Amino acid sequence: MEAPVRIENRAQLIYLLTEAAELEHGVMCSYIFAAFTMKRRASEGLTDEQAATVRRWRGVIMHVAIQEMTHMCLACNLLTAVGGAPHVRRPNMPSSHRAYGPGFSLELAPFNRDTIETFVFIERPESQETGSTQGENTSLPSLSSGNFSDIFSSERRYQTIGHLYRGVEDGFRYLTQKYGEEGLFIGPPKAQIIEKYFNLPGLIPVTGLESAIAAIQAIVEQGEGARVEDENAHYARFVAILNEYDEILKVDPDFEPGRRVLKNPYSIYPNDILDATSVNLIDDPVTMDVCNLFDGCYELLVQMLGRLLMGNEETEAQRTLIADVTVAIMLDVIGPLGDVITTLPAGPSYPGFNAGPSFRFSRDGYTPPHMVAAWSLFIERMKELSAYCGLIQGDDELKAVLNRVSRSLAQYAEQLGKPEVAAV
Repeated sequence: MEAPVRIENRAQLIYLLTEAAELEHGVMCSYIFAAFTMKRRASEGLTDEQAATVRRWRGVIMHVAIQEMTHMCLACNLLTAVGGAPHVRRPNMPSSHRAYGPGFSLELAPFNRDTIETFVFIERPESQETGSTQGENTSLPSLSSGNFSDIFSSERRYQTIGHLYRGVEDGFRYLTQKYGEEGLFIGPPKAQIIEKYFNLPGLIPVTGLESAIAAIQAIVEQGEGARVEDENAHYARFVAILNEYDEILKVDPDFEPGRRVLKNPYSIYPNDILDATSVNLIDDPVTMDVCNLFDGCYELLVQMLGRLLMGNEETEAQRTLIADVTVAIMLDVIGPLGDVITTLPAGPSYPGFNAGPSFRFSRDGYTPPHMVAAWSLFIERMKELSAYCGLIQGDDELKAVLNRVSRSLAQYAEQLGKPEVAAV
């Protein structure tokens, strides 16, 4: 078993919880991207039976991605409980090989056998050895001397996500003894985000050691570090898909369940990616416009989620409304745009390839800290994005999607801007 992750003070706990939230967010986007690229119909080169199987796989991956969102929210609840700030940002992908302890690079890859094998690697339990070695090195060198023994350390010695959470759990137990339960859990209980906002099973408030341990164990049992024999764990679900995939390949070696989509596609070069060769810049003008629209809507979605997680000024009714609108944007905006982008051409530089959503963050995409200003910005941005939909050229199928997205965004702006909402 790997050496334990040592946490000796609150700053180290907040650091690792921030990393955990960021990691869960990145993993979620990797899964959603792959799901967007999966074929939907037999007319895309599948038999009817294969198409049904691929649709079922897509349902599994999207379900796991939703649980990753739950994990990110739980990590933010844990952060808030001990005085940290909820963390909803992450690096643009692909992430650096040195960004996270397990030594793998999170990226946006279309669905194929290699991709599902990567998902198996990500979700592997602590006790499970795999032949895969994502990234440059699965055991990163120490970033400083000592092992979380200094006052300001950024070391990350965990080898799996389960290992990380085991260290976090040990840290909570130790710091409860060190500071006392009241001394450790100093965050406002009303700022906790709970299941009723998102209808996400397992999204529990963290107000003390018992609930903190319950939140951590819920994350581990659902996926990262779960028992190998648990068929409902993320690891087991992805292994099952991989095994089915191999069985189909034995019968049909030409089986391709995913669309020909670029890896790590961007419409604009992200400013935090150092290796220009690691991304592919889309150069079809219409596709670029749709991808920019997706990124704008995604960033708005994350800002609204961050506002909900802050929970420091909104009333209960206002938090409920912003949660409802956030979920609606996921379903009625992000979903349709992500699906249609993977049917659009990447451009003349990539003949035969389609584009994909990049989930890109800009430098200024942080959550607005003040409620009145935040809501005004959200409404303004929704109206701008709604209008932008009408400026994009495209065929009838694309225009139908854009029209629905435009109407949805305009409706949400109206909901947030009602006088009775602002007066609550």
